[in-house]
Amino acid sequence: MNKLLLLCFLAFAPVTLASADMKIAVIDLSKAFDAYYKTKDAQARIKEKQDGFQKEYQELVTDYQHMGEEFQKLQETIKDPTLAPAAQEDKKKALQAKAQDLQNMQRKIEEMKNERTRELQDEMVRRHKEIVDELSKVVSDYASTQGYDMVLDKSSQSATSGVPMVLYNSSKLIDITNDIVTKLNAGAPAGGAAPAPSGATPAH
Repeated sequence: MNKLLLLCFLAFAPVTLASADMKIAVIDLSKAFDAYYKTKDAQARIKEKQDGFQKEYQELVTDYQHMGEEFQKLQETIKDPTLAPAAQEDKKKALQAKAQDLQNMQRKIEEMKNERTRELQDEMVRRHKEIVDELSKVVSDYASTQGYDMVLDKSSQSATSGVPMVLYNSSKLIDITNDIVTKLNAGAPAGGAAPAPSGATPAH
């Protein structure tokens, strides 16, 4: 499965940027998203489905190849000059039927491939949204209880230019990434919680 992505900017509580008392924190949402055990679980489940679909697809392709081989053999028998006219006519009808079967199988393979691709894309979008919603709520609740006026995602980039949304942040700003990852993984099954992302400044 391609990697689930998170590019967003969170701001909590209407504040005036000029306020000298503004309390601001930063977070690397991309790292928090990747470290969340539910993200890893979603990736594993999607990968499992991908593998299942690939197996199903390959089985149909193999059947199609076998049908193609039978079609070619049938073509060769029609060329037999010793065949009686009636037998040759029967072979031609069988060949036409086999050709139709090949077309039907080809259409079935293409329809299955398109359907399974849509299924995977829909599930990826659904699971991504569920995780983003959960992560956003955890950050919002944490920021509110800790008295932050604003939380900036230092991993976000502009959708148009690709330039980071946060070009600079002082080391004095508190990085809450580790705290958020800890909260996200608090309910993880035994052995399922991911370690806090490296490189983040411990929150105070």
